[in-house]
Amino acid sequence: MNVLTNILNEWQERQFVGPEQRQRLEARERSRPVSLFLFLRSLLSTGVLLLAAGLGIVIYQHIDTIGHDALLILLALLTAGCFYYAYRHRPPLSTAYVASPKPLADYVLLLGCTLFLVLEGYAQWRYQLFGTRYGLATLLPALLFLFCAYRFDHRGVLSMGLTALASWAGLTVTPLRVWATNDLSDPRLVLTALGVGTLLVGASYLLERRAIKPHFSYTYWLLGGNLFLVAALAGVFAWEASTLLYALGLAAGCAAAYFYARRSQSFLFLLMAVVYGYVGFTYLLFRVMPEELWAFFGLLYVVASAVGVLWFFLNYKKILSLTPPPHETIP
Repeated sequence: MNVLTNILNEWQERQFVGPEQRQRLEARERSRPVSLFLFLRSLLSTGVLLLAAGLGIVIYQHIDTIGHDALLILLALLTAGCFYYAYRHRPPLSTAYVASPKPLADYVLLLGCTLFLVLEGYAQWRYQLFGTRYGLATLLPALLFLFCAYRFDHRGVLSMGLTALASWAGLTVTPLRVWATNDLSDPRLVLTALGVGTLLVGASYLLERRAIKPHFSYTYWLLGGNLFLVAALAGVFAWEASTLLYALGLAAGCAAAYFYARRSQSFLFLLMAVVYGYVGFTYLLFRVMPEELWAFFGLLYVVASAVGVLWFFLNYKKILSLTPPPHETIP
C-alpha cells in the first residue's frame, strides 16, 4: 500500500472524496509521466558521490599495498582527465546562463573538483605540501572552483568555491552545519561571519545588477544570507552590551531576505526571514519582560504564535505574489 492509497483512504473515510473521484485520482496518478531527466540527473549525482567515496575507501584500505606515490599519480591523472573532458565540452563563454553542450560534462567537472580536494588533502597529509600555511590550502581550491564555476556555468562548483572561501576565513557556511560547527561564542568569529555574509550578499546584488551570471544570485544569497542571520542572532544571544546593534543587524538581514524572497518568489528565503526574525524577537521580548508576566503572557504568546504560523502557511503565496498553476477540476 503506497502513500497515495493511504491518503485517499483517509479522504474517503472523511467523505472528502467519493468512490468515483477516488478512481479518477488514482487513474490520473498512475498515468502521470515520470521525469526521466530528473531521474538521470539524480543517478549521475549519486554516482559522482559514490565514486569519490569509493576512491577514498580504496586509498584507505590499500595504502600500504599500492604505495603513496602511485596513489598520488593515479589521483592526479583522474583529476586532470576530468578537467580535460570538461574543458573539451565547455559551453561558450557568456555572462548569461549557458547550458552545457553535454550534460555529462557537468558531472565530470564536479567529480574533478571533488578529486582535486582528495588529491590536495592527501598530498598535504603525506608530504606537507603547504607546510603550516593552511590558509593557502583552502584558498587555492576556492579560487580554482570559483573560476570553474563561472567558466563552465556550474552552480554546484560555485557552492564548493564559496564554501572553501569561507573555510579560508575560518567559517563553515553549509546551511545544515553553520550553527553547529562555528564557535559563535567568539566575538571575532561572529564579526568575521557577519563580514563574509555581507560580502556574499553584496556580491550577489552587484553581480545580478550587472547581469553577470544572475542565476548565481540564489547560491550567494543562500550561503551568505544564512551565515549573516546566524551570526547576528548569535550576537543577540551572547553579548548584552551590543544587543541593540546585533538586533538592528538581524532586523536588516531579515528585511533583506524578505524583499529578496518577494523579488525571486522564493519560499525558502521568506521562511528564513520569518524564522530568524521570530526567534530574535521572541528572545528580546522575554528578555525585557518582567519574569512575573512570563506565565500569563507566555501562554498568550504561544497561542498567538500558532495563529501566526497558520496564517503564514495559508497566505505565503499572496506574500510572494505567486499565481497558482492552472489545474483541472475533478467533478
